[in-house]
Amino acid sequence: MFENTRQKKIFDIISKKGSVSVDFLAKHFHVSKMTIRRDLEKLQEEDLLQRTHGGAMLPQVLFKEMTYLEKQTQNIEVKRQIANDALAYVVENSVIYLDAGTTTFELAKYLIDRKDVQVVTNDLRIASHLANAGIRVFIPGGLVSSDTGSIHSAEAIDFLENLNIDISFLAASSVDNELNVCTPNEEKVLLKKYMIKNVPMNVLLVDGSKFHQKAIHRVFNLSEVDYVVTDYKGNLEVEKKG
Repeated sequence: MFENTRQKKIFDIISKKGSVSVDFLAKHFHVSKMTIRRDLEKLQEEDLLQRTHGGAMLPQVLFKEMTYLEKQTQNIEVKRQIANDALAYVVENSVIYLDAGTTTFELAKYLIDRKDVQVVTNDLRIASHLANAGIRVFIPGGLVSSDTGSIHSAEAIDFLENLNIDISFLAASSVDNELNVCTPNEEKVLLKKYMIKNVPMNVLLVDGSKFHQKAIHRVFNLSEVDYVVTDYKGNLEVEKKG
C-alpha cells in the first residue's frame, strides 16, 4: 500500500487534518514539491486520498442526494453569481432547458423579465416561479421526487423528444477527480445524458464545493459540455467535444 514511510506519514497527516497542501508537505518532510506530488499520485492510485488544486484531501463519496432545503442553504451567494454569469449564454428568442437544482433555480430568478424565451424544466419550483411571472413553461411528465421536487422518468424523455431545445443549463450533484459529473440517483442519468446528446449547446452550472466528490453513477465528462460556469479554481483543462 505504501512505497515508503513518508507516504504512510503523509496519509496519517491527511487523515488528521482532512486536507493538506503540497507546500506544507514539502516543507514538513524537507523534500521537493515534485517528490510530494509523486507521493500524492501514488496514494491517489490506492484510493487513499483525492488530489486537489495544490494539495490533497480525504476521499469523499456522495451516497445520497441532499434534499432541496439542504441544498438551498449552501453556498447561496456563489450560486447566485454563477447564475448571473450564466445569463451570458441565454440567447434571445430561444427555447432553454433548466435542469432541476438550486443553482438553476437562481438562474430562473434572473429570467422572470425575459418574455422572449420559452423554458423547459423538470423542476416544479422553477416551473411555478417562471409560470407565475408569465414565462411560457413546459414540464415533462413522470414521478415527482418528494425530496427535490424534480421529475426524472422514461416518460420525461418521451416528452422531450418532441421538443426543439436550443440550450440546456445542467446541474451536478458532484464532480469526481476525472471531471466526471456524478449522481447517487440512477434515475437522473438518462435525462442528463439525453440533453448532452440531443441539445446543440449544453452549459454546466456547478459550484466549487461539488468538486472532488464521487458518486456511484457517472453521467458525463466535463469535456462533453460546451461551457462550464463555476467558481472552482482548479484545473478544468479537458478535451472539449467537437
